[in-house]
Amino acid sequence: MKPGPSVILGAALLCLPPAFAAPGPSNGQTPMRDVATHDQLSRSLAQQTDPIRNLGPAIGKSDEDPSLKNSSRDLIKESTIICFNGSLTLVPKRAVLFVPDRLQERVEVKPKQEVKTWADFYQRNRGWIRTVEVSREQAMGQKPISESILDAVAKSSSLVVATFKNGPISVIPYEEPEEPNESTTTKPTASTP
Repeated sequence: MKPGPSVILGAALLCLPPAFAAPGPSNGQTPMRDVATHDQLSRSLAQQTDPIRNLGPAIGKSDEDPSLKNSSRDLIKESTIICFNGSLTLVPKRAVLFVPDRLQERVEVKPKQEVKTWADFYQRNRGWIRTVEVSREQAMGQKPISESILDAVAKSSSLVVATFKNGPISVIPYEEPEEPNESTTTKPTASTP
């Protein structure tokens, strides 16, 4: 005789691991609870404190407008504008190291020009712009640019722009540190007891 479906189902339930057993106090698990209601959630949120409200008073003067305080910089006045063929770009002042006479009109502001990034403008105008990569120390005026580069720049027929990591950068002229003059320095004299 073959066992019926109820016997097979009962045998299958006996083979289930304990994880699939119904939760309850008999297997050590906590009994299931009802879902929190809207009122219960609202009350618990109302009891929590808002950390933003406990930050204290705002720092600084409340009557000062920070946008007016920091508006003294003017991007146009701090830049050199290079224009050509309907587009322009801005580079920092002192980034243009040399402009030959034939290209002077390209370093003037012209109306109705489309503003381009340095990378786009340079890519379109590589034929007449030359870049010279400088180090951070050279840009800060702490180290000189080599004489061979300065000679090549002075003889160039292209507009020359100083760059640092392919971006235009201002170059402060290098000034050799003054050596102490013997007449201005005092020599310590040996004193006799």
